[in-house]
Amino acid sequence: MFYTYRSKRTTWRTVLFNIISVLTTFAMFLIDPVSSRSGESAALSIMFVILAGCVLSILFAFVVYRTSDEKKGWATIGLLFTLFNASVIAYFIWIGISLV
Repeated sequence: MFYTYRSKRTTWRTVLFNIISVLTTFAMFLIDPVSSRSGESAALSIMFVILAGCVLSILFAFVVYRTSDEKKGWATIGLLFTLFNASVIAYFIWIGISLV
């Protein structure tokens, strides 16, 4: 009979989405200094972290934007980081394919 109004709020999904996307961006920027100091084995593990973070970030983007009671302001910041990460990865894949 009576419908209660549920206000939109920021949940753990948005916070985790932002944390994953920002940490993936930091890993992208720090891969060169870390690999030059420690060697190629560390760079390979950081590349796997970057790819896993990008995939998780894209999955969380779908989850957060499909939820109706979620605020979208903070999620938009995470989406911008995710789009930046995906575009950088796509650019380097494109350069790698065109060099072959």
